[in-house]
Amino acid sequence: MSAATDCKENRFIQVGDTLLHSIKFKNLSPAAKVLYFCCAMESAGRQSFQMPASCAEKYGIAPRSLRRQLKELEDGGFIQVVRSGKNTRTANDYQFCMNWRNE
Repeated sequence: MSAATDCKENRFIQVGDTLLHSIKFKNLSPAAKVLYFCCAMESAGRQSFQMPASCAEKYGIAPRSLRRQLKELEDGGFIQVVRSGKNTRTANDYQFCMNWRNE
């Protein structure tokens, strides 16, 4: 899917069938699913990423919603906090994890 007339994008993500059909993924809220895909886009293929509020805004995600959805992804085993930026007032460092596969 692309808005480009030639349907070619510089960046894209791939989503596996096993993720989409996972019970834990199906149980996520629609907003958390969208955030997960946004995190995958921001990671640019890396295991680690940051998702500050300023970055989430470009995807139309409000700061309060962002915190709630990140917590939902953490609780579901899709991401984990590697380094908290709470004390330094910087963005948290997150990492994708595969704990969602333990259904």
